[in-house]
Amino acid sequence: MNVPRQLSAVMSARHVDRRPPVAGEGAALPCGDALWCAEGRVVEEFVMEQPIPPYLFAFAVGELGFRDVGPRTRVYSEAAPAVLEAAATEFAGTEDMIRQGERLFGDYEWERFDLLVLPPSFPYGGMENPRMVFLTPTVIKGDASGAQVVAHELAHSWTGNLITNKTNEHFWLNEGFTTYAERRIVEVVQGEERAALNIGIGWRGLNEEMERFSDNMEFTKLKTKQEGVDPDDVYSQVPYEKGFQFLWRIEREVGRPAFDEFLKKYIATFKFKSIDTEMFLEFLKTNIPGIETKIDLVLWTEGTGIPPDALEPISNIYTKIVTLANEFKAGRVPGEDEVADWQGQEWELYLENLPKSVEASQILALDARYRLSESKDYEVKVAFLQLAISSGCSQYHGEVERTLKEVGRMKYLRPLYTALVQGNGRQEEKIFAKRVFTEARDCYHPIAQGVVESIFAKHM
Repeated sequence: MNVPRQLSAVMSARHVDRRPPVAGEGAALPCGDALWCAEGRVVEEFVMEQPIPPYLFAFAVGELGFRDVGPRTRVYSEAAPAVLEAAATEFAGTEDMIRQGERLFGDYEWERFDLLVLPPSFPYGGMENPRMVFLTPTVIKGDASGAQVVAHELAHSWTGNLITNKTNEHFWLNEGFTTYAERRIVEVVQGEERAALNIGIGWRGLNEEMERFSDNMEFTKLKTKQEGVDPDDVYSQVPYEKGFQFLWRIEREVGRPAFDEFLKKYIATFKFKSIDTEMFLEFLKTNIPGIETKIDLVLWTEGTGIPPDALEPISNIYTKIVTLANEFKAGRVPGEDEVADWQGQEWELYLENLPKSVEASQILALDARYRLSESKDYEVKVAFLQLAISSGCSQYHGEVERTLKEVGRMKYLRPLYTALVQGNGRQEEKIFAKRVFTEARDCYHPIAQGVVESIFAKHM
């Protein structure tokens, strides 16, 4: 890669050299040798020995700085000391997660696990490019909980990058396995209660997707038919959370030690290959004989909705939060002693379990006590603002506008814009949403632009 000298390049490949351009290298390229060897240019060389699917080919160029946070991990971002230091602190435990991943799933095959924190317009939470994971800056939360996104992208090093779904119709093979693997890593590194919270948030999200696709249940299946469908239009938590539930169901049936052995054999058998659902099921039935008589594999992979043997998580903290959310419906705001040790995930689960629309006075009372609308954790802030919009609290439009203009992550854009424009009436909110989008549009990634435009097309 030939870049201006004041910039540097990173790639999902091994960095070999940074050197001056050599005459003759650019002759066969459209730029020609004159531009290739122009004053102020430098060449960054990379090599990738392992086979990867093309969607994992990625690079970035910019004024980058970095901090080492472990023997295999370097954090890169724009050369802003505050961002670098915050990222290095958030992801300080990465090496421990890599070691736990290796213990569970076998050797880490990619040598390095570096992290690149992108500008706020990056439309995803993370992208699991091998050797160089791309991350949204919204995962830097200041309490190390953002490391759970890193745990997810790390888990892809085995499920997704080593073993890849053949087509997007089998996307659950990437994401269901990775969600399961992420939670196993989190359970060891951060504890069972934290993993249970993850499962609880996922369970709530899965149920919400059932409502979202109630008029097109095809996309509540694990194995879907996507002929003529734009995958971005039907992207959801289903392959992640229903896929996780399916694997968790198998684990409960055969026991964790047996399932761990199965996982290691699965990864060793199919690494550096692309597979589909049928290949996985055949491997499952061969290696766990009789499993099809205990679990309805066809219902799980080809059936719509949530199977009856899926499981809502059970843990003390999960039960306490859901109970407090139910009490809010009767007008009770949790006491400060009850939430003293809550982090972002606890608040996220609490807000997700509140009714979709409550009295505006209740929203104001909750925010007056806990300032959720000002949270530095976007998961908490967006969940609260979504509730405020649904409850008709227009006094929060200023905070909604600021949020929609400072981040481009689709996980936040989709629910906020949808809350503003869905339903009858709401003319004031629709005009507000269109104005904000018009002003913010150029700062969004093209994929995010398309998602917002499709929301408008459906509801306006």
